[in-house]
Amino acid sequence: MEIDRYTSPLLSSNMYVVSEGGRCIIIDPYFSPEAKGLLSGLTLDFMLVTHEHYDHISGVNGYKAEYKIPLYASQACDEGMQSPVRNRAKFFGAWLEVQGLSGQRVDQAYVCCADEIVEEGQTIDWMGHHIVLRLAPGHSAGSTLILLDGDTLFSGDCMLRKSVPASRLTGSDPEAFQRSTLPQLKQLDGNMLVLPGHYGCFRLRDHHLLQVDKKERD
Repeated sequence: MEIDRYTSPLLSSNMYVVSEGGRCIIIDPYFSPEAKGLLSGLTLDFMLVTHEHYDHISGVNGYKAEYKIPLYASQACDEGMQSPVRNRAKFFGAWLEVQGLSGQRVDQAYVCCADEIVEEGQTIDWMGHHIVLRLAPGHSAGSTLILLDGDTLFSGDCMLRKSVPASRLTGSDPEAFQRSTLPQLKQLDGNMLVLPGHYGCFRLRDHHLLQVDKKERD
């Protein structure tokens, strides 16, 4: 199995292509000729998203149209993706300008939808691998942890290398993160490799939230 990362110009968000035996899946799709290059020689089976924000779903419609493949997402994520307000497409251009990243094309009316609704704890078997989906509210209502084979976690924006952006945006819910998502993260193997929605990867045990918890126990 191989995991390739493409960093998009939309706030440097990460798209991941997981491939095995000539087939692949996409996590947090971004549609561009360069991003599509990661699919060269591969058969694309389906897409997953970690949450409903525009920079993580902007490629959904493009890949659906070209490859005729489905998107799997939770009910809350699906509902958020179908609103340009809730998925933040309506505000994304202005947000990029504030960040000094103007010039990127943004479809302010962008919406998309899931083809398959996944439930809490649902497992998808693919090419001999096991993908477990765990609902993880906090950063957004539809945030989802995607666990691959029990040793790799696609965390989206619920946990980045040096931050937890659960309370940075309108619509986020820090209390839900503390009540529901953080306890889930603490139960996972600390050696798990975390592939976040932005920036580079890290081991779960090295995140500062888990470090603080360890100090408290000691």
